Amino acid sequence: MASTTAPLPSSAQGPQNCGTIVIPPGLGIGPGADVTSLNPLLISSLYNQEAAELMFEPLLWINRYHQIDWGRSIASAVTTRDNGRTYDVTMRPWKWSDDVPVTSADVLYTFRLIKAFGTSYAGYGAGGMPDIVQSLAAQDSGHFTMVLKHVVNPQWFILNGLSQLQPLPEHAWGKYDTAEIWQEQSSPSFFQTVDGPLIVKKLVVGVDAEFVPNPLYGGDKMHFDRFIMKFENSEGQELQAVQSHDLDMSNVPFDLYDKAKTLPGDNVVTLPPSYSWHELIPNMGNPATKFFADVRVRDAIADAIDEQQMIDLAMHGQGVITRGPVPPYPPTFLSPSAKAGNYPVGYDPAKARALLAEAGFKPGADGILTKNGQRLAFTLLIPAGQPLRIEMAETIQQNLHAVGIDMKVHQEEFNEILTQMVSQPQAWEAILIAEDLSAYPSGEALFKVGGFYNNNGYSSPEMDRLIAQSTDVPGLDGLNAYQDYASAQQPVIFLPNDRYSVLVRDGLHGVQDFMNPLGAWAPEKLYCTAR
Repeated sequence: MASTTAPLPSSAQGPQNCGTIVIPPGLGIGPGADVTSLNPLLISSLYNQEAAELMFEPLLWINRYHQIDWGRSIASAVTTRDNGRTYDVTMRPWKWSDDVPVTSADVLYTFRLIKAFGTSYAGYGAGGMPDIVQSLAAQDSGHFTMVLKHVVNPQWFILNGLSQLQPLPEHAWGKYDTAEIWQEQSSPSFFQTVDGPLIVKKLVVGVDAEFVPNPLYGGDKMHFDRFIMKFENSEGQELQAVQSHDLDMSNVPFDLYDKAKTLPGDNVVTLPPSYSWHELIPNMGNPATKFFADVRVRDAIADAIDEQQMIDLAMHGQGVITRGPVPPYPPTFLSPSAKAGNYPVGYDPAKARALLAEAGFKPGADGILTKNGQRLAFTLLIPAGQPLRIEMAETIQQNLHAVGIDMKVHQEEFNEILTQMVSQPQAWEAILIAEDLSAYPSGEALFKVGGFYNNNGYSSPEMDRLIAQSTDVPGLDGLNAYQDYASAQQPVIFLPNDRYSVLVRDGLHGVQDFMNPLGAWAPEKLYCTAR
């Protein structure tokens, strides 16, 4: 049973201790996967990020409205000088779990690690980090100043660049070199000095990760004794686990949404959409699929896919059409064209066929288009055991076949797909996953040449120029131009964002505040009442 506390008397008032809370990764996002790294500098998936952020307090906590929540931030103030080139940061008093103060020296240590890891650093290139920095110096234990090499858009840099300087414990980690830190990224014993709400006690890849409250945490206290991330293989298993009290909450599979609302003793909570989108990533660096390098082919694929059909069938109506790199909710950063629904691509099979003909493709004997003897065919990898992705892939397959494209579907484990995507560029042709975005949705890590997440060989001098404009010039004009161009380029095929609901066991509260659409969890918001 997920909760180990004895039943509370009906007269109990106010938040009560929950005992043990057990949840899967990926709540409100989609089917979860194993946590394989606890190091915030080395995370390659949202699920690793969720675990790491339970243990380490951010320099800047960004809320669902893309604003800084100073109550959850290590920084208490950020001021800019020199037209957005210099940033002065004040830190509030904070402590590590071993009672040592968190200081500006820990921030400088984090930056040294980022530079030492280089392109192995998970945030490399986002926010211009680390190459954009000219100098970083501490005035005293509670103040530091960062000077950039050139003037930038302050809103972009604060949200995407400065926010990466999450303090890490130099006094605990400083005796290790980067190779040793890399080797220890999934070892709980290495992560006993933290400044966030929880301390990891156990990680068994493929089974679960166990955390306990940090007794010296400077924020609100936890209302539980143990917090367990349990790695389930599918959403169906998660839902059954809530009903059997092995989990305290889980994602509700879209096809079981109506049934879940009628389950006795549990509650369905619908969450705001995460700040993300699904994507079909075409591999332009694989000789077998070099046709993806032609923007007409990519646009034709986007025009062939019926997103509304995908939302109706795969998401059971719980989705939002997405045709560009800025999610439609919240609309804070949408360009005027996107707000008006004027995208350069949209469901139009006739246009898709015309684009493919213009690109030189002609129907073969079996109806599949060919060019220079090569069939317009590829294999799409999707994470195994995820009904949503399976149904999305089936919709795409049918839509593409209707315009002469042959797409096969192959399921693999999520972490194996990530490995291939990052390290084996010749091993895959296309991948269907979701992309989670930074608080300021510029594309320097996604679509710029050399960006950490640009793993499919996409390259465009114009894209690089527009991304630079969005990051270097104050205001939103650059971001607007970038997103409109990316929508026309389809460096990945943008697919609908979904709106998840979670099944929550009776008596557990605070789920809406616990979930942040930008990815971070706030475990202090969870509490229990009598059931």
